[in-house]
Amino acid sequence: MAETFSYREADPDSLLATWGPLRLHSLTWYDGWDLPSLLDEWETRLTGLDDPETAAMVTVPSHETEAALPLIHRGFAPLTVIAERLAGRTAVARPSAVVVRPAVAADLDFALELNMHTVRYDTAFGMVTERANTAEHLRSALAEVLDRDHEAMWLALSGDTPVGMLYVDMPQDAAWMDRFASARPFAYLGHLGVRPDARSTGAGSALLAHAHRVLDDAGVASTLLHHALPNPRSTPFWYSNGYRPRWTTWVRRPALRASSGVSAQPERPSGT
Repeated sequence: MAETFSYREADPDSLLATWGPLRLHSLTWYDGWDLPSLLDEWETRLTGLDDPETAAMVTVPSHETEAALPLIHRGFAPLTVIAERLAGRTAVARPSAVVVRPAVAADLDFALELNMHTVRYDTAFGMVTERANTAEHLRSALAEVLDRDHEAMWLALSGDTPVGMLYVDMPQDAAWMDRFASARPFAYLGHLGVRPDARSTGAGSALLAHAHRVLDDAGVASTLLHHALPNPRSTPFWYSNGYRPRWTTWVRRPALRASSGVSAQPERPSGT
């Protein structure tokens, strides 16, 4: 049986601390497992009563809708989705005046600015947390992407002005997402951002179309990404560009609350 329960503590002085709470309990559910029983057993293992730097996170296949009620009854909310695009799945071309080019080392400041804007926007949805050292660690991570021996980051330019950025982890850099891919080799789309004053210009779609051509030409079979489910921009954009939900992550933060406990409510409404 695959690992069911796990726990990790993030170093506060690390980029990992930006992407979630410092202390994270995780449960991954697979088809056919008794989710209510797993949740009840897991409840006895959780720590961090009313500590906002803890979270309980359950990842389930997105198509398994019967998982929703047991999670809702225990105070979980759907927060993030791992979506996947299979090679060759293309969107209708959208006109745009931007030009897409590979990013270079001199573009690091702009890439960081856009990525920090995304971090700050995503804090509203309850998983991402801007830390005092987030910008420093993100700069190092983006510099590493720019230093790779293959193209992995692109800019959208309006005239000579950068207005958007996208980067991907090609298959050799995406192994950490291995169990979530349905086809291989696979890549991971790490970030797509457009300046607020350039939204609705087609810059994001142009960047994505360019990246998809690069990935398809390289023989990449699928591309994965994370998006925040409550984000009103993410879901329509990604799914109109060929992505489909594969895994949904439900979160309760803090991991334990003073009122926490297994609900006595039925797992399904009466009469169904």
